[in-house]
Amino acid sequence: MRFYSWNVNGFRAVLKKGFMEWLEATDPDVLNLQEVRCEWEEVDLAVRRELESAYEVCWFPSTVKKGYAGSATLSRKELGFKHTKGLGFPDYDGEGRLIVSTRGKLAFIAGYFPNASQGLVRLPFKRQFARDLAGILKARHRKKEQIVLAGDMNVAPEEIDLARPKDNVQSPGFTPEEREDFKLYLGAGMVDILRERNPGVPGLYTWWSQRGGARAKNVGWRIDLFLVSATLREQVRGAAIHPEVMASDHCPISLDLAD
Repeated sequence: MRFYSWNVNGFRAVLKKGFMEWLEATDPDVLNLQEVRCEWEEVDLAVRRELESAYEVCWFPSTVKKGYAGSATLSRKELGFKHTKGLGFPDYDGEGRLIVSTRGKLAFIAGYFPNASQGLVRLPFKRQFARDLAGILKARHRKKEQIVLAGDMNVAPEEIDLARPKDNVQSPGFTPEEREDFKLYLGAGMVDILRERNPGVPGLYTWWSQRGGARAKNVGWRIDLFLVSATLREQVRGAAIHPEVMASDHCPISLDLAD
């Protein structure tokens, strides 16, 4: 199965930049989108019908603020994934954060992780999210589930994961607290598979500022990630980022998993 994750920075905006053509060319089995920023009913009807002809669509917009955050998971109908919106925590679920998709013992948990925000005003919220999610991962592992965790995690785990680490120690996404909280996922039995297979390789970024020609210079951050249960390591056939896809300030990332 080929999984994709992509922060599209507004679904209706990315539709105008070739999203449907990209979807046809890449042909993912399972796709999670972040920052969809709209209701499903606000998407063009022809697009909705085309997507629903091939995919089970789980659309999870924010209910606390219109046009904010939100996520979606699309899975090939023949795969038989069952989708659940949210984690059961109203504070996160109201923002359309994570969708849980299950198929047998496989759980795909994906979406838009909180941002600590300017001035780190949401750092406490983000830290509690990490603790709660880590608890869910541990509980699912105790049930012998195999987990793929994906999305815009809004944290660069290590210095190698951003172009200018020393300038960003107190920036949202690279504070010591956020990096420490990321380790909770690893402690809950998850593996950062792209980094494990590319140790010491710089420049593997998934997000770039829209200012100062950052993308052309590859002055970016790796904040979009796939983590997999340690027991899934041997089933991973490939993990990649796709910086050539330009329709958002984030690029898509992919994971190939032996079924």
